[in-house]
Amino acid sequence: MYKLSRDKFIRDLEKAKTEDEVRYAYAKAYDINFDSSDKHDLYTPQILFEFKYDKNFENAKTKATILAQALYYIRRLKFGITDKPIPPVICLADVNEAAFTDTISWKELYTDAAEKYDWDVAASNPDAKLIADIYATEALRSIHIYKIQLDHEYQSFSEKILNYLNPQTKLAFGDKKIITEDNFEEVYKYWEHLFGESVRNGQKPSKYFVADIQEGRTIVQKENGKVLFRIGESEWRDKKILAKDYEYFWNLYEKVTNPFIIRGIISKVDRLTDEYLRRFHGEFFTPLPFAKKGLEYIEKTIGKSWWKQGYKLWDMAAGTGNLQYYLPAEAWQHCYLSTLYKEDVEHLQKLFADATTFQYDYLNDDVEYLFADGQLPFELNWKLPQKLRDDLQNKNNKWIILINPPFATSQEAGTNHGRSKKDASNTKIRSVMHSQNLGEVSRELFSQFIFRIDREFNNKPTHLCMYSKLKYLNANNDQLLRDNIFHFQFEKGFIFSIEHFQGTKGKFPVGFLIWDLNKEKKLEEQTVNLAIYEEENLKIGIKVIVNESRDGFLSKWIDRPKATIEFPPFKSGITVAVKSNKDVRDRISENFLASLMCAGNDLQHQNNTALLSGPYVSAGALSITPANFEQSMVVHAVRRIPKANWINDRDQFMQPNCELPKEFITDCVVWNLFSSSNQTVAMKDVQYNGKTFQVHNHFFPFLISEIKNWKISDSEIAITLTGNDERFVATWLQNQTEFSDKALPILAKAKEIYEYYFTNLHQLRTPKYKIQTWDAGWWQIRNAIADENLADNMLADFKILHNNLKEKLVKQVYEFGFLS
Repeated sequence: MYKLSRDKFIRDLEKAKTEDEVRYAYAKAYDINFDSSDKHDLYTPQILFEFKYDKNFENAKTKATILAQALYYIRRLKFGITDKPIPPVICLADVNEAAFTDTISWKELYTDAAEKYDWDVAASNPDAKLIADIYATEALRSIHIYKIQLDHEYQSFSEKILNYLNPQTKLAFGDKKIITEDNFEEVYKYWEHLFGESVRNGQKPSKYFVADIQEGRTIVQKENGKVLFRIGESEWRDKKILAKDYEYFWNLYEKVTNPFIIRGIISKVDRLTDEYLRRFHGEFFTPLPFAKKGLEYIEKTIGKSWWKQGYKLWDMAAGTGNLQYYLPAEAWQHCYLSTLYKEDVEHLQKLFADATTFQYDYLNDDVEYLFADGQLPFELNWKLPQKLRDDLQNKNNKWIILINPPFATSQEAGTNHGRSKKDASNTKIRSVMHSQNLGEVSRELFSQFIFRIDREFNNKPTHLCMYSKLKYLNANNDQLLRDNIFHFQFEKGFIFSIEHFQGTKGKFPVGFLIWDLNKEKKLEEQTVNLAIYEEENLKIGIKVIVNESRDGFLSKWIDRPKATIEFPPFKSGITVAVKSNKDVRDRISENFLASLMCAGNDLQHQNNTALLSGPYVSAGALSITPANFEQSMVVHAVRRIPKANWINDRDQFMQPNCELPKEFITDCVVWNLFSSSNQTVAMKDVQYNGKTFQVHNHFFPFLISEIKNWKISDSEIAITLTGNDERFVATWLQNQTEFSDKALPILAKAKEIYEYYFTNLHQLRTPKYKIQTWDAGWWQIRNAIADENLADNMLADFKILHNNLKEKLVKQVYEFGFLS
């Protein structure tokens, strides 16, 4: 095996400035193929490496922390879906030191069947309890630390690593991977890749696989290169399989000895050859890895083997059974799976043989019986199976509702945007909700499911375990649902991105939340803490959702003056809409300065936030006047400054939790003036609805007296600078006394840019941006200069200053309670 000289290796380590550079130095020195897939630092079948840049390995706490990270990767190799073997040796290393430890020495910790540790967090942030337990072991203290910089230590270390990496060296016994109901499909794919062609004759390969994973159902005949498989009770079939390939596979995996696991795998084996159908039906349903995670959370909340504790499970929107996919077979007889479509029922019956599966319309079937107020006939024609009705009446039963309810919304009550779903929610449940004066919330199928569930499981020990968007927790339109129905105690939950659903667009969170229906508590009285999963096995943080009443929404904080004066409506900076028969908003208020577009109240509507010099053409805007100017400036800045992502997408903007400092308001104004969403402009002779209008830019930031001292190279624009009709914002700024050290440099640099702009007006394409008067908007000025590649350095410096102010303001957005 090739080995780099010691001197070159040490020089590479000494030059290293990062953990990655340490890794590259090791890979080069010991000729290691660079495999860092599955988020491993560096992987070989013999050694799993965990690198750091510069740590004190002699410190036991440090050593325990680094080893804990490595054990996260070892656990994923043992229980995960990759076909990589578990390396028998772990190597910890940094620029100065290195250490080896046998993987098997830590098996009791990384197998952790009791889930004592949180294995969902990122390996870079291991569970403190795991670190503490490693720290307490004698094995940790017996690990020898090699000082790589010392010659004799290096020689000893190098001989050992080369011996480990030598494929001819027989290493000590390592740990094997296990086959479970959760990972058997991926194991089968690997098994089928190795042996599929050898066994594919008369029987499905999956039948041979099921036989092969069980003790005593295969016999290896090395002398003639065959393996005997017992397919039935007494039928044996021999297949030609190379012994070395067969031994390699079973050196990776343990045979399955648990009869319950065998039964579960046998029950699910049809899925191995039914892949297309499952993918076809299930691709838009809950992604299987997160369905599995939901079952783990149910166990954490209710307990393992909940079916042995008197619980029954019902999924009223089961579809193709994705949510139950990873349930063990012994749980199926305690499950009810209902769905709208007959073909789905047939699929469920095939996959969940012992479950009660049936076709049922939860929002229409039996509604008249469930919500009847008076005496009903003794014999009723229920569509609900008698077995389920009996179980619902049995007071000894406890219930798990595991569901991903649909989210279609009828548009009958309002403007129809896009494809109509007016028939989707016209159900019997909706009629009952209308009769109880629940208003627009009854248009949503999701709310209808919750409404019936609330009635169906009233006074029954029940946990609602639900995948859904998060809008029911804090959205404006769902307030009636929160006020009248959803008074359940939150237990546990997590969120992940909608991007994990195949065939979907957008970036917003999907939540899996568990609620105790027997514990009544209003959402506004609860704080909901949700684990954030970037992937199904990588928890990256906690999302806190504070449930506030919509009365505290930021959208209700600002005064909206009555708009009665006709004025050209704007689509964007200089784009004026034409008069049409549509619902065009073409009115402004008295003392109009600009229009604040601020549709919606959450971060998903961030891009629907802008400043315009006329009324916004559609709904979701208001007139800015001197009376509401400061509030408007705060609202615009607060909605624009935070960075939207899939985690905060549905977060609601709230009213401030204190009286806002004057400096904060001034900072917001200065930031807004030079934001890309400030599209206020000045335009001459705008034609609209048979009339001519002049559009003034009331957001021009400098006084006329200042501009008159500047050179204006365009004579036609220069002659518009007459009189002393100062623009509102220039006067407002002049009257302020509290400017922050982040705002003042922006105004100073802006003055340079404006003066440069006026001096170079003759070089700009002013007609393109409809620049015809002295009070052109920042949007017009910035784009005209950028088009000609003028003042690039000046604009770049300005952007840095503008971002510095943004960094200050974004912290205050949270400090003052605009976002939680």
